[in-house]
Amino acid sequence: METSNKEKLSAQIVDTRKEITELTESELKEVEEIAKQYGRDSWKYSAYLKKNFKHIGEEIPENIPFSEYHDYILRNFRITKPMKEWTDIDYKVNNSWQKRLLVLFSIKEHGWKEPFDDRQKRIIERVRNGTDYDILADECPEWFQ
Repeated sequence: METSNKEKLSAQIVDTRKEITELTESELKEVEEIAKQYGRDSWKYSAYLKKNFKHIGEEIPENIPFSEYHDYILRNFRITKPMKEWTDIDYKVNNSWQKRLLVLFSIKEHGWKEPFDDRQKRIIERVRNGTDYDILADECPEWFQ
């Protein structure tokens, strides 16, 4: 029995990155070296964190309607301390937070309407449960199908 294209795409999405909050001392030193080399506000630093580490953000409760995800994220998932006090983890959390909002913006721009197909449901579920995928890159190829 042959697998469908959707099953193949779903099987391709395997995240082997380590959770940013579970780094070893040597990994923390490596992150610090990259931060010193490029600066924490650089795109290279952000790309390094995204490529090598994941962050599973807080879940949006299942009783929140999809249409309210954007406002819920803005109200509830912000880093409140000043940026000058941010750690590498805070930068990664912020990057993941921005990606969730970008996905929601992209969904709105593409005019997705209910009922959602299976691919759309999987993407929406990643936003809801905080899965840290860059939907605009190769990490989630189904976005472009």
